[in-house]
Amino acid sequence: MSDSIKDAYHNLRDQWDALTDERREALLGEFVTDYIYNSEKIENPELSYATVREIVESDAVSGYTGEVQMLQETYNLKLSWELARRKLAEDPCLSEELVCQAQELVAMGTYDEELLLAGERPGTFKLGDYVGGPASVGMPAAEVPHAVGLLADDVNTYLEEGRRSLTIAAYLHAKMFDIHPFADGNGRAARLLMNGVLLAMGMPPIVVRAQDHAAYHAALDVFHLEGDLDPLKRFLMTESVLTWEGLLDGDA
Repeated sequence: MSDSIKDAYHNLRDQWDALTDERREALLGEFVTDYIYNSEKIENPELSYATVREIVESDAVSGYTGEVQMLQETYNLKLSWELARRKLAEDPCLSEELVCQAQELVAMGTYDEELLLAGERPGTFKLGDYVGGPASVGMPAAEVPHAVGLLADDVNTYLEEGRRSLTIAAYLHAKMFDIHPFADGNGRAARLLMNGVLLAMGMPPIVVRAQDHAAYHAALDVFHLEGDLDPLKRFLMTESVLTWEGLLDGDA
């Protein structure tokens, strides 16, 4: 991993640690629009930043003529962000219940007719052996509950020890994507929970930029195929630096 990327990321963490609680909250208020916009735009390229800002600031849009489902998914990301932040601030612990709650809000009202007729529901593990991503990742449905339980145990072991490491959040994201526990909304739920865990550890959250989705999926595929987490860690360090570039300079 490039020393320059590691140095830039560690400098960012130092700047984040030095912020007052009030300043950090103000920055997070600005962050949420970028996070929601990019997380949804990975799935829906037609989304505009102005639409997201309206939803975040007023829970409404004006003059919109696109697909209603895209609005629902965008609003869901706002609700799920608020849930993950609150739950992990109260109790920095990953659980099967929290994973399901997060995905339920991310995917609420967005499952298509085919999924609903197959018995699939947001907030419950998949019944069919659905896969996703360029590498078609995903465990068989029968293995999902056990795999999610093991993932939660692994993450909580580090959280309980008080560790603050991007590795924990990257592993959570990569493993959840690899398991692909739900019929839909896995990527959005993984990005949400990754950021919730980062905040629970007192670390800056990350915008995975939509324009970098090819590199993002490539890093996830390396983990899936080779078990190597380093490409995703390097990618997330870079995205983190880009997320906050220039925004903390006045706080040094």
